[in-house]
Amino acid sequence: MKITHELAQQIVDRTINIIGKNINIMDENGYIIGTGDKSRLNQYHEGAAIVIKNKRKMFIYPENESHLVGVKPGVNLPIENNNKVIGVVGITGNPDEVAPFGEIIKITVEMMLQQQLLLKEIDLERQAKENFVNDLISGRIGDDNDLFIARGQIVGYDVTLPRVGLLINIYRFEEMARQSLKKYSGLKEGEIYLQQLKNDVLRTIIDYFIYQPQEIVAYVGGDRFVVLKTINIDEKPEVIREKLIKISQNIKEAILIQRKFQSSIGIGEYHPGIKGIVRSYQEANKALEIGNKMNGKMRIHHIANLGISRLFVEVSPETRKNFIYNVYKDKINQSGKELKPIFLETLQAFFDNNLNITNTAREIYVHRNTLLYRLEKIKQFTGLDSQKFKEAIQLYLALKLKRFQEE
Repeated sequence: MKITHELAQQIVDRTINIIGKNINIMDENGYIIGTGDKSRLNQYHEGAAIVIKNKRKMFIYPENESHLVGVKPGVNLPIENNNKVIGVVGITGNPDEVAPFGEIIKITVEMMLQQQLLLKEIDLERQAKENFVNDLISGRIGDDNDLFIARGQIVGYDVTLPRVGLLINIYRFEEMARQSLKKYSGLKEGEIYLQQLKNDVLRTIIDYFIYQPQEIVAYVGGDRFVVLKTINIDEKPEVIREKLIKISQNIKEAILIQRKFQSSIGIGEYHPGIKGIVRSYQEANKALEIGNKMNGKMRIHHIANLGISRLFVEVSPETRKNFIYNVYKDKINQSGKELKPIFLETLQAFFDNNLNITNTAREIYVHRNTLLYRLEKIKQFTGLDSQKFKEAIQLYLALKLKRFQEE
């Protein structure tokens, strides 16, 4: 472990006021990298070099001061990590007076260093897990499955277990987080706050699976968090689906109650193998995209429940636009105009009521004859009869595509 200037100065600033004496911290080469006396920063301290070489503390009295480079009276003690001297802490003053503080300061410095090291290791472990998950869901698994499986085991994940992707979208999470950063004067403090906010949401999700350590939970950027949930493939697909929806409801409620964030969740299907996990995640992503547009935000969307809408993301926006226009354009006068909103709303109600005239008229509060009149106008305008199966399909698809396009 290497002591940085930032860490050394932080330790000095925290402890110098407690004892009322100047403190210096020297690196492994004997140079002062943290001090209460800024004029001595980056100076060579010969006493520290001797302490590093001999691996034991050294008292410097006034009569010794002139014989050593860059020193003042005081006591210098080695800073150790894993039985290796990685620096020196020095307290300026009469050695007989400051000596009692020496061991305390030494232990304090070493404890703070250990804490920093532990935090760094935790951060590295978190980053390794996050990188692994992002590689997994992005399909960057390489040609050697065994190698990727071994990499997963290193970070504690068994990717050979059957899993299904759940993608959680926190409504306006990144936007609100960035807005909150404005109250922090420094970039570092703001980034720490942002990381803490992410960790809070992660902890809420992870805590739900506290007795299921193999559930993979990670932040994947923007407003989104992923859960790669293990499942029992011996159960029927509909049972698995119901369980995943229930789990998603519970996670959604926990995020709302504990973190005050609204969310929506997309769920994929199960597919075997590591590439099956990738596919399931992609389906969860599609379920979110389609479900939020077609069924409304802040809901839970399972890819299997989206029906024909699943195909819409595969069609280019230009193709969708052309199809909608070709179905709903004026075929009587060739005016280029499209069907008016009131007729589109009538069509939607008609399809929602399974082409039942009586139920549709009742739902939109019009007389049966008025409804029939509107359906006839639609037929004349588009050239398609909504009461004939093949023609109704075109009208229905164009209506669904229009809603998807507009959202």
